[in-house]
Amino acid sequence: MEEGKIGNIEMLCIIVNATACKAFFTSIAAVVQKVGTAGWYMTLISMAVSLMVFSLMLQLVKAYPGKNIMEIFDEALGKKIGMLLNLIFCLILLLSISITLREFTDATKVYLLNETPPGFIVGLFIIAIVFVSFLGLESIGRVAKLFSYPLIFAFITVILLSFKRFQAYRLYPLLGYGAGATLENGLIRSSAYGEIILLGIFAKALNSTKDFGIVGRRGILISGAVISTVLFSTILSFPYFIAGELMDPVYIMASLIDYGRFFQRIEVVFIFTWNLSTLIGLTAVFYGAVACYTHVFDMNDKKPIIVSFAFIVYILTLIVPTVSIMLDYVVPNLRQLGWVGFYTPILIAWLIWFFFKRRKQAYAKEN
Repeated sequence: MEEGKIGNIEMLCIIVNATACKAFFTSIAAVVQKVGTAGWYMTLISMAVSLMVFSLMLQLVKAYPGKNIMEIFDEALGKKIGMLLNLIFCLILLLSISITLREFTDATKVYLLNETPPGFIVGLFIIAIVFVSFLGLESIGRVAKLFSYPLIFAFITVILLSFKRFQAYRLYPLLGYGAGATLENGLIRSSAYGEIILLGIFAKALNSTKDFGIVGRRGILISGAVISTVLFSTILSFPYFIAGELMDPVYIMASLIDYGRFFQRIEVVFIFTWNLSTLIGLTAVFYGAVACYTHVFDMNDKKPIIVSFAFIVYILTLIVPTVSIMLDYVVPNLRQLGWVGFYTPILIAWLIWFFFKRRKQAYAKEN
């Protein structure tokens, strides 16, 4: 399955949806529990860390033009170590999609489909992911671009209409649980932007390394703006001790909008945003995991792996027995330790290139 080129806007929409869709679920409550009212700017610290890691990935892509991050691992570190790092990427992406899909499933069951078995919701969603993945990266990019504009409009609409519930005093104390806790959690929760590795995996779909840098920086900044806006609005709308217990604060914000009897309960607008953004984002993450696996084992046809990975994701999504275990243990651990899987391979490759490969490349160019 050969991949073609996609435009910067398409790739930007893929990255933003894959990164920001998590803001619609329990990650917001977890942040508020950790740092209190400082959550809205704590995520900007995580964003800054992600930008620094991306700058390292950008240097690698510039050092090995025409190659994606998987091929760079192989060339910089050797085939065996490169295979290991690519499998780490594959594993962390599979974990990310399964946990986010479980959050989506639990939220859907609680707020919308109370009597529907979780397996049925997960199954329908995975069928949609598989269908879009069969069409390839170009189609994922087109779908992402097509729906991102109405998604942005719906998101901004919900935030603006919730303005009436905002109370500025809820931002205090500004330092939340302390500057130390905010800085620490901002650093260790930088995996919230870990999906930026998808840009490295799909690097050959862009036209140049310049486009790679532009899309990456803008993707992280826009994702940071979306996540920070959700946190800021949530903290303004609810006392922090309540916001820390909400499974889906943005949905509740939308359900509380009331501008008279003919304009209220517009959460249907948010459901549209919620479902489509999650579908686009998780499809991109899923396809990235498939791309890593097929690269490691040098497989040209992705379709059999797509089907196999669909069953794996289904099992991983439902393996956690209860919502409380998911919220209290699984999600916090992934958000706090996920940076190891997302960023460590890039850091290792950059260190090897910088100290051992860079001078050899410069010497080869001079001669």
